[in-house]
Amino acid sequence: MSAELCLGLLRRAARIHRAGLKSYGLLVAEPGTAGYPITAAEAVFLDPRKNRRNDPGHRAAFRAQGEYFRQYDDAGFVADPAELVAVWRAVEDSGRQVVAPFHSHRRQPANFSLIDYRLHNPAFGWHLIISLRDPRHPVLQPFRVHKDLSDFGISDQDACQGSELAYQGPEVQPLARVARGAHQAIRQLTSTLAPAGRPKTTTAA
Repeated sequence: MSAELCLGLLRRAARIHRAGLKSYGLLVAEPGTAGYPITAAEAVFLDPRKNRRNDPGHRAAFRAQGEYFRQYDDAGFVADPAELVAVWRAVEDSGRQVVAPFHSHRRQPANFSLIDYRLHNPAFGWHLIISLRDPRHPVLQPFRVHKDLSDFGISDQDACQGSELAYQGPEVQPLARVARGAHQAIRQLTSTLAPAGRPKTTTAA
């Protein structure tokens, strides 16, 4: 990603975090560009006020994932179906494609958790986590994810604990973080991110 895109992601996610809400959205790229589909050219945020996580049909399923999800009713995100369809159509009508989802962790590190794995759409080969556990020093971490439909979704019949902890299976691997851009943007990004989230950087010619 460009350093400018990373900075934009962090700024908007930080504003949403300060409002006590969770960020969720889609990373977009144009087919045929360098690095496609592992690179992203744009981020589209879904409206955090339309998070359906606490709708009656979803709340019980999240509460079944463990004490953490019973204690924090802002842990988790369920996209509003109408908004998601509208965003998806707008992206495709522009000739671009959605290449990955992203979301923020408000209290957890930039891990790819068990519940992240279960809710990850297997159509996408990677997923970006933004940890705002320390808002002064956020962490950006992409993960490559291999999965099929056999473990997709959560249920109110689950009886899980520790679903917020890192998924340990071989299906999830951290990806290298690479940011490109002008020297000033690279310097700003490097100073903003925590050491654990600082990407490899390339200054544009």
